Amino acid sequence: MTAIFKPEGPLFRATEHAGGPWSPDMLQGSATTALMTREVERLAKASGFAVRRLTFDLWRPAGLRAFGLETEMLRDGRKAKTMQVRLLDGDVEIGRCTALLTVQGGESPADPFSKDAGDAAPETGKQPPSFAQKWSRYFQNVSVRLIEGALEKPGPAAAWMRLDVPMVEGETNTPLLQAVQAADFASGVGQIVDMREWTFINPEISLYFFRPPEGEWILIRSRTRAGADGAGLTMASLSDRKGPFAEVLQAMTFERRAAQAQAS
Repeated sequence: MTAIFKPEGPLFRATEHAGGPWSPDMLQGSATTALMTREVERLAKASGFAVRRLTFDLWRPAGLRAFGLETEMLRDGRKAKTMQVRLLDGDVEIGRCTALLTVQGGESPADPFSKDAGDAAPETGKQPPSFAQKWSRYFQNVSVRLIEGALEKPGPAAAWMRLDVPMVEGETNTPLLQAVQAADFASGVGQIVDMREWTFINPEISLYFFRPPEGEWILIRSRTRAGADGAGLTMASLSDRKGPFAEVLQAMTFERRAAQAQAS
């Protein structure tokens, strides 16, 4: 069966389907963030708390290797807990997730100022060009339906996404995993540069949830702002078929490609 990771004792070995856009031998960011989220979700369910914030620091490139996870509770409160999950390649820390969990209340107030309009369903969207789907080996396993903008052209866009293979072999992808793996594509969906001339990376990503996601399809509505000295910021909202459920922020770093790379 095709999967992004295969269990290997206490470890998780990345398959060739985990390959990212910059090198087929390096993990897609979606794979690393979703694997750490899997551990957060397990502990959140055990405690009965809700996942409210996930912040990922992606410190080093990760190859197609077997990875371990280490978990630590940083604050164990009655109403809020803070935990971290470390992603390890042997003794080397590849990345880290810091998660905020909060107790679940009985009800929420109505929001009289919400003006969320219903979005077009994924079935009404259009597929991106075939060459855009080949952006990475991982991305070839993601269904995409565009309802605004285009992946191959700079500018804000909105796209439904769904990972069609298990993140971990033998498991079903949860709505939270679908949301996190989709969120990593926010900078690509809302990219503003000619990728033949510029590279852009996000060494971190933060997601803020105001309700749990539902279902397989996740809508990313994304835009990017460029600042000074190569800095930028991608902002995105995540929705499911019922409407918005989270906001995403990504700190971006832009670098101009060398002239030889642009000509190739």
